[in-house]
Amino acid sequence: MKQLRIYTLKDNDSAKDYLENHWDKHLISLPKFGISVEKVFMEDKDIDGPCHVYAIVSGEDLHQKNKDYMQSQAFKDDMVGFPMDAIQNVKDIDLITYK
Repeated sequence: MKQLRIYTLKDNDSAKDYLENHWDKHLISLPKFGISVEKVFMEDKDIDGPCHVYAIVSGEDLHQKNKDYMQSQAFKDDMVGFPMDAIQNVKDIDLITYK
């Protein structure tokens, strides 16, 4: 199974902070929960306002594994120092392979 995860952060600075200081930690901890990160992208924009980070992840039963990860100490450790209210929304979209 593959998913596209869309993270809406409050602004560009929050998105950059999240990517530069916390995604590297996710890349270490997520595989321990059976979640593989294939690609991560940040929206390319110059104006202030909400900014999106996109991740393509894969694994089996991703909804449950993501729930387990989000409730884990590993997730809490990954996010130390990041203001969680800067993440305004997270949307998971299940993907299917075409051809």
